[in-house]
Amino acid sequence: MSILGTFTTQLVNFFEELQETFPEEKDIRMATEAISGAKKVNPRLVLDLFYEHLYVDFHRAIADRQVDRIIAQARQKVATQFNEIMPAITLFDKHWGGLAESNRDAIWKYLTVLCVLCERAKGIPSDM
Repeated sequence: MSILGTFTTQLVNFFEELQETFPEEKDIRMATEAISGAKKVNPRLVLDLFYEHLYVDFHRAIADRQVDRIIAQARQKVATQFNEIMPAITLFDKHWGGLAESNRDAIWKYLTVLCVLCERAKGIPSDM
């Protein structure tokens, strides 16, 4: 499987796990469906959306596990623009305090792996 294929598969897996963890969150369900569909039609678009709307603004905070910074940036970003990727970041604001440590760790791992795969797919030198 190509790096792009691995990236999009991991992103879909991440959203599917979020959907299972937060079944009441319609935004996550809709995002999962949109990303799954886009993966089949245009996987490069999925990567580009992740890069533009998540990686650029959040990769350093993800690497450093800076929850407060992610929440502040996510609030600002959601206020000005919203897309299919944002439910993954807004969950920090809505649900982070109530998550078990194992769930938090799983989210950090997913986001870290997604950032590394994004870097590889885009040819960006890793700083994680």
